[in-house]
Amino acid sequence: MNTLKIISLFVVLVLGLSCKNAESKSSNQSSPATNTQNANPAPNIQVPENFTPTTAPPQPKDPPQNAKGVWHFICAKGCEGGAGSAVPCPKCGTQLVHNQAYHQQ
Repeated sequence: MNTLKIISLFVVLVLGLSCKNAESKSSNQSSPATNTQNANPAPNIQVPENFTPTTAPPQPKDPPQNAKGVWHFICAKGCEGGAGSAVPCPKCGTQLVHNQAYHQQ
């Protein structure tokens, strides 16, 4: 029984010392990396003088008429037709107004 206790104590002692050595090695290895000023410097990217940044493509606009044939903008005076935006009426010249029925299903 004493032999088993001695072997167990020896195994625990060896494991404890090996963990302590591993910690000191890892702390020694990490020290030089923290002492450098810039371990990962930003890449040197030069932009050409004639560079023009691109913009996102415009969002698709609603069609002038929905599937039921209802115009998005109609004439307030009741003229026939309509348009996809608030432009002057092609028949009477007044500004077209938003048609809420366009959005109803």
